[in-house]
Amino acid sequence: MRVPVDSCDFSLETYDSLVEKEPVKVAVQRAGKYIFPMLKDIFAVCEEQPEIMVSPWSPPEYMKTNGQRQRGGHLKREYYPDWAEYICQYILALQAEGFPVKRMSIQNEANAVQKWDSCLYSAEEEREFLKTALYPALKKHGLDKIEIYIWDHNKERLYERAVETIDSETEKMITGMAFHWYSGDHFEEMELVRKRFPGLKLILSESCLEYCKFRSDDVTEGAFSLLHELIGDLNHGMSMFHDWNLCLDEEGGPNYVGNYCHAPCLFHKGKKRLLPQPTLDCFYHISHYLRPGSVRIAHSVYTDKIESVAYKNTDGSIILVLLNRTEKQLPVNLRLHGQTGTLNVLPQSVTTCTIEYE
Repeated sequence: MRVPVDSCDFSLETYDSLVEKEPVKVAVQRAGKYIFPMLKDIFAVCEEQPEIMVSPWSPPEYMKTNGQRQRGGHLKREYYPDWAEYICQYILALQAEGFPVKRMSIQNEANAVQKWDSCLYSAEEEREFLKTALYPALKKHGLDKIEIYIWDHNKERLYERAVETIDSETEKMITGMAFHWYSGDHFEEMELVRKRFPGLKLILSESCLEYCKFRSDDVTEGAFSLLHELIGDLNHGMSMFHDWNLCLDEEGGPNYVGNYCHAPCLFHKGKKRLLPQPTLDCFYHISHYLRPGSVRIAHSVYTDKIESVAYKNTDGSIILVLLNRTEKQLPVNLRLHGQTGTLNVLPQSVTTCTIEYE
């Protein structure tokens, strides 16, 4: 699960940090009121302990060149050590509550000027902040085992960012690249990164259906677009994905700047009802059947009208996910180890096949 460090657009408001000496206490108090209780409920019902990823949206305003959390700006170099310590204290607060932080990104959407909490990092700035401040601070607090992901933004600049940020010093500090889906497929970018940096992990750190792009009263198109994204990413080396957000209200908020989005679950505040959405069913095909430790296996298809990905789980079972976004039923012939089988993939559907054999 991905948790923001400090406020983001889905906070009730941007966090107040006028008191420069203790702004992290404000952030932890707010998280303790709104985020930690939900995490505790989630941990209570999960059979396997979830892993937490943290991502900052913006440092406090006094640390930034534009003097505000919103609308970009840069982290002032004199505040590199303070902001690194801030992030560490937030991670320590999460861990004190029993939430294991497994991974982090340095900055959410490092190249975006947003009307909500945002901060710009050039490749040089991200590299220098990591080397001179963040990694030393993590090491000082015994947090240097946390996986560090760079970029955390759209895929079309994934390779460029990797080349500009990773050097002989940062290579040992960086676990992988985090990316978002908002600017299109760009699966070729993933291929370039994998060829140049085969040891890097590639994770989709944010995907959601923004109502500014997808209709709120018909999420079928958006749900299938997300499945297209996930299947393509899996076929090009992605090892993990996060949606954003897990649960929102019936309007797609709360969001203090009106950036309303869809979610796998909506909660109707007036009726006090949880409303599972089609995207939840779509994600189930990926997250339920492809188990941790599974590996992608080679496959081929006869038409681009069917999108597919195949994995082998640790128990030996083979999982095949098929997406048919057309309005026609399409036949599929499966052939594996000399045996064949036939099925029809229904129009506008996702189908998962579990293949078990001795």
